[in-house]
Amino acid sequence: MSEGSGSENAAAAEAAAEAEAATEAALMAEAVAVAYQSDEEEQPEAEDMPEQAGDNQEEDAAEQQDGGEPEADEDADADDAMSVENAENESDSGGNAEETAAADRRQATKKELTQIIDKWEQQQTQNGYDPVPTLRSLAEIFEREKDVYRRKDPDPLDSRHPYRADPSCQYGLLLKLLFRKDTFMGKLLNDYLRENYFSRQNVSRSSLELNILACRLILEIMPGMETSAVFQTAEGDGTINRIYSWAEDSIEPLQSYATGLLAEAMEVSDIAINFRDLNIRLVPKMIKRLHMLLAISKSATSDVNTSMHNLSADSSTAGMLSWVACASNASAPQSPQHNGSGLGASSSQHGDASNMSILFENSRDAFSVSRYYKRMYIPLHPATADTSQMLIMRFLTSLGEYQEFLAMAFENNVMQLIFGYLENLDRRDTCLAYEVLKYLASLLCHKKFALEFISHGGLELLLKVPRPSLATTGVSIAIYYLAYCEDAMERICSMQRPLISELVRYALWILGRCHDSSKCHATMFFSLSFQFKVILDEFDAQDGLRKLYNVISVLKILDPSHNDSDNDSDFNEDVECASRQMVRHVCVALKRYMEAHFFYKYNSFLCQTNAASPAPSSAHYFNQNPTVAAKLTFDQLNDQIRTLQEHTSIRAHWQPVDQLMKLGGITMLLRIIAFSYDWVNSGRSETVRSALDVLSVCCIIPRVYVVLCERLLMLDKTTTSGFCSVLGAAAGEISSDAEVIKSALAVLCHCVCSPIIRKDSGTSLIKFGTSSRKNKANHKYAEELIERVWESVCSNNGIVVLLSLMQTKGPITDADCIRGMACRALAGLARSDRVRQIVSKLPLFASGQLQTLMRDPILQEKRAEHVIFQKYALELLERVSGKTKPLNNPLDPSLSNMHKANVIAQTRIQYNKQQLYQLIFEHLESNGLSQTAQMLQREVGLPLQTPTTRSFHQSPFDYKSLPSGSSSLSRNRLRSRMQDVNAAIMGNGDLNRSFGEDSSPAGAGGSNAGDGVSIPNFSSLNTTQTPIKIRRTDRSSVSRSIQKQAMEPGGMSVGLAEDGQLHPKRITLNTIVTEYLTNQHSLCNNPVTTCPQFDLYEPHKCPDPKPSRLLSSNYNLTSRHARTQAGFNTSRFDRRYVHTHFSPWRSIRSADYEDLEFTCCDLAGKYIIVGTQQGDGRVFNMNDGVEQFFSNCHNFSVDAIKANRAGDLVITSSFWRTPTSILWSIADDEFKLKLRLPDVTYCEFSQTVQDRLLGTQNECATLFDINTGSKVASFTPTIPNLYTKNRATLCRTDELILSDGVLWDVRSGKEIHKFDKFNQCISGVFHPNCLEIIANTEVWDLRTFHLLQTVPVLDQRNCTFSPMHVIYGASLGADRDHDMETTTYDTSFNVLDAYDYSSIATIDVKRNINDLSVSANGSLIAVVEDYSGYESKQETYVKIYAVGVKKSERSEEEDDEEVPESDEDGSDTGSENTFAIGQNLLGFPLLRNLHGSDNDDEDLDEDDDDGEPLDSDDDSDDDDGSDNGDDDGDFDVLEYFDRSSSDD
Repeated sequence: MSEGSGSENAAAAEAAAEAEAATEAALMAEAVAVAYQSDEEEQPEAEDMPEQAGDNQEEDAAEQQDGGEPEADEDADADDAMSVENAENESDSGGNAEETAAADRRQATKKELTQIIDKWEQQQTQNGYDPVPTLRSLAEIFEREKDVYRRKDPDPLDSRHPYRADPSCQYGLLLKLLFRKDTFMGKLLNDYLRENYFSRQNVSRSSLELNILACRLILEIMPGMETSAVFQTAEGDGTINRIYSWAEDSIEPLQSYATGLLAEAMEVSDIAINFRDLNIRLVPKMIKRLHMLLAISKSATSDVNTSMHNLSADSSTAGMLSWVACASNASAPQSPQHNGSGLGASSSQHGDASNMSILFENSRDAFSVSRYYKRMYIPLHPATADTSQMLIMRFLTSLGEYQEFLAMAFENNVMQLIFGYLENLDRRDTCLAYEVLKYLASLLCHKKFALEFISHGGLELLLKVPRPSLATTGVSIAIYYLAYCEDAMERICSMQRPLISELVRYALWILGRCHDSSKCHATMFFSLSFQFKVILDEFDAQDGLRKLYNVISVLKILDPSHNDSDNDSDFNEDVECASRQMVRHVCVALKRYMEAHFFYKYNSFLCQTNAASPAPSSAHYFNQNPTVAAKLTFDQLNDQIRTLQEHTSIRAHWQPVDQLMKLGGITMLLRIIAFSYDWVNSGRSETVRSALDVLSVCCIIPRVYVVLCERLLMLDKTTTSGFCSVLGAAAGEISSDAEVIKSALAVLCHCVCSPIIRKDSGTSLIKFGTSSRKNKANHKYAEELIERVWESVCSNNGIVVLLSLMQTKGPITDADCIRGMACRALAGLARSDRVRQIVSKLPLFASGQLQTLMRDPILQEKRAEHVIFQKYALELLERVSGKTKPLNNPLDPSLSNMHKANVIAQTRIQYNKQQLYQLIFEHLESNGLSQTAQMLQREVGLPLQTPTTRSFHQSPFDYKSLPSGSSSLSRNRLRSRMQDVNAAIMGNGDLNRSFGEDSSPAGAGGSNAGDGVSIPNFSSLNTTQTPIKIRRTDRSSVSRSIQKQAMEPGGMSVGLAEDGQLHPKRITLNTIVTEYLTNQHSLCNNPVTTCPQFDLYEPHKCPDPKPSRLLSSNYNLTSRHARTQAGFNTSRFDRRYVHTHFSPWRSIRSADYEDLEFTCCDLAGKYIIVGTQQGDGRVFNMNDGVEQFFSNCHNFSVDAIKANRAGDLVITSSFWRTPTSILWSIADDEFKLKLRLPDVTYCEFSQTVQDRLLGTQNECATLFDINTGSKVASFTPTIPNLYTKNRATLCRTDELILSDGVLWDVRSGKEIHKFDKFNQCISGVFHPNCLEIIANTEVWDLRTFHLLQTVPVLDQRNCTFSPMHVIYGASLGADRDHDMETTTYDTSFNVLDAYDYSSIATIDVKRNINDLSVSANGSLIAVVEDYSGYESKQETYVKIYAVGVKKSERSEEEDDEEVPESDEDGSDTGSENTFAIGQNLLGFPLLRNLHGSDNDDEDLDEDDDDGEPLDSDDDSDDDDGSDNGDDDGDFDVLEYFDRSSSDD
């Protein structure tokens, strides 16, 4: 009974098991059928819908907010609809019940996680602790929150931490909380992955469940983990080897989970290389497993579709079981079998069958039976067949790019496997297809696989992937890798046009309706495929440029208005970084788009030119019907752009540029360049370079120049011009990359060097009517446009940028190229009269610096680029000087030589014909032709010759016989001089000169001696001339010059006439004589244009300039006094003499006061007001040096202090931290606050009435009323120069204001003119004559705004004017802080003549100068000196110098001694009665022997380190007896200052 009952029970149990299995199989079959049923009743796909104009940007934005992939079905899932409704409710009404409930739920989840971890920390140390419940609870929590996170449809390729991708998601927050528990994470990654975890704790229990939960939890939290850190630690303890064993042969779901962990580990290249052997063994097994799973899924799909209606559940169950049973033995269809170790065994087959049963058993709960269900992801638990396939695909994807696994892919028929997964995809479920497409993309990086994929119809299969769907993201990766292989793209382009059109349409759809990662891949696909003409044409046909532009047009980083929005929670650093990457990809795509169009346009132009030209010499340069755009170098592209510019009409149109301008793309590119100043990312250089390259190609169409000149709105609401951004890139302010600088210079060259007169011939791109009226209008428009470009470049300080680039020395490999491009741009800019006038006065040209740069290249290997620089430098010199350049000596084209050459060329050569006849007569006589000579004598009326000898000593110089070496030197001198004359003669246009060679008179003194006729002996002159060689030459190839043709290195003549129809004159005796006299004229040191008649017997020499007799008596007192009595004005020489001598008179030491440092000062009457580092304002009496009173004016140092003429008002300024200027009134020996001006860095009084204050706030100048304290007017420039040390100033009449290099009219408040910027610090001051402005070294004319001259000695020096018509220039301490380079005379100040800016003296005070002030009549100057040594503490002085007083001998001896101690009253020793300053500042009671006597010790200060002149420009005049004259008499300094004051 027991056996029978046992057998019956076993049979019953077996029947029950079969019934349960049949039920499960039926349910699974139904689920699979629902999952794979066709979507016949679904609505039409999105691509069939008509596209709206403008591509529905609002709709795209809404789709992006919804996650980037909108559903096509109208009926959404109930959960999705509820989530959307909740989101709308939350956005419409904050703080409602639903939002509160969601917040409570998040808080409860967070609390639950914390409790679980806390409980684990308390119990995990107990012996025999079971962590399975803890891991299960944690896995369920993270699965639940991960499900919520994935329903928001995040970017599947976004590898960031979920909390960074979506800070509002609970999933990311829980990950951060978990990762803070280092103990738990260590246990999870190490102990819980061991197979003997329980046995090590003496617990007889299997660790399989623990390992499964550990793998499951690790996969769930993997998005928040650093993969390299996790698996590199697991590599050493054998964990990865254990995972390999589980993935190769283990029970489900551990096998699938282990495969997923391996997929994450293989993302680390080092781990993939170290476990290469294991991967080689495991990859074929994984591919075979995929074949088996795919075969079962496909069979289930086909059979269940029929059994749903015809078969019962039992038959369905039998069918399902038969699939699983066959799966263990059946091989993959049509795929070769390579059984690995263990796979052929029956146990392994049974294990696979068991795993398959588990997977498909779990699949019954994988789908909802709803027909409208759309699966967003494949869950990890429970592990289904799709889960296993997904994890296997991820493992294969991580290894797909390695070459050693490519053979396995072909051997195991991976191509058919991929095709099987991609066929008949269901729109509602493309999650697995997405993983397959990622695996496909990893294989497409291999050229062989890509070609096989195309040949087997893979492209058609890709384009059938439904959209919108998750698989669309995978398609974007696949087509990008296809475009990366040029051979594959060539095969694609040879396919039928509808297929190519569908490919472009699919990629454009991705651009507008997918995640950011998909957009990037689609953009890169286009950037790689634009070189193929068929793709380019389809892109234009489908309005692709607008769709590509829309990708970046909606980005917030390029929209200045997004700063106004209050809701910036969704705009964080990650979003900004992603947006910058998007901008980078789009800029690269636009660059390749424009370059491809340019290639085909230039090819068309060459075809037209070749068709019109009879000689097919250039046929090999282009193809008649190109299909692939050639890759051009940077130089080739610029040369071709220049060619097209010359042959393009000024009003031409070009469809790509027109479309880009219509969309606002040019403005957008300029905005990208301008905004990139603040971007800090690795791709910034490539972004800016690509944007500049697009602008460079667009410059073919002149209408683009207008956009470059317009103003752009910046993020801070300021405006700037397009050229300002381009110049900033050229100056290296955005990036120091040489490629960026060259691209910016290319844009400048194409704009400023644009041809005004364009060739509108038959080869022109665009032809217009030939009416003269239209041509005149076009020419006028071209001139106005190019002048606008020049003005915009100059107003944005383009001249100084180009000048600095012409002198650059780095980077050394590109410096020569940068110099050449900068010189070309400046040469094009020099076509403007204004620029030409400014540039001609700069030291680069006036001082010969350009000639120095032209001699040698920076890098000898770059001599070709240096030759280009020399070419444009010569062109620039020609335009600046207005003279013809010398062709034969290009390395010495100084302006003086060019000037001489043009003077000689313009000289009219005249000579006495009778002298020529006499020479001919003597020549005939010497050759025995007496009858011919006598006939000539009778016809021309020559006088009878007398045997008299001419004297040659009456000529300006003698010709003497020289040694052979001297003869060679003389010959070289003449030839060198004639090289300069050569080009000038060629360009002079004198038709009386014809072709020939250097000539000399045909006669010798020795041959005529026997005839009794004496002529000058020109034997030495003949050594300097080349004998004439008359030769027959084709008249069509000769030029008008009689010089020898200049041959270039290539052997081609440079001097040939361009017009072949001109008939050059033949060589005549007149041309020979004229050339001979011209040679003599070229030897003159100072040639003149108008010369008297040349004498053929005597050498010619132009007179030298008459030396000025005034210079010899420059400093001679007797001569000056005599000329003054005679009525001559000698004040200039008096002024130079007086301001050569400075003697220290009074010193105020900071050491006499506790913790005091002087910073600035100002002389006011008999007092001196001093500002200190501690913020005090102190008043000292100059008579005795005693402090009168002081007051604390600022919390920080006083950087500037200025008193009005009355001495009752003082303005102080402080720059540090909070800039502030304060107006004080001085009364009752104290400072009283009158007006506070916050944010004003510098302030000064008005000049006439002094009832107003002019304040400086960065680049803005503000005028204040002193009485009311109100703001009168504000002056903010449209285009600021941004000087670092800007100081607004008023002219002497208070009618003009100069601020930041911009001139303003005070009354109207209008901007008059903006002066060009040539330095970074000093903005400029008015000259007291109100006719000039001095800005650093430049002197500008206020009437014409021309640059009058440059004064190099004033470089980085502040100018202080004296009423004695001199200028004191000093580099102040506050200004030196802003300079990177230290100047030469930091411890000295210069004295210059205010009339001609000639240097009078340089006075070295041997200390740094902080400030300098001049008294009202110019007799005294006060200098704040700063002394800081290595072994002594910092000490400051206020030293007052007497102007025009020589230093005493004792003072000179004590220059290097220490400073003497002062008396208790603060005055220096021996200086009590030197000067007693009264109200008129001229009370000098004791002034005797000012030039040095025995009693000078009582008159002069004994302080050390006194001022001493370093040098003077007129030191040479001191040797003319000026000192002797001055010592014989006394020069009355008091009378001089009185007379000068009365003159003022």
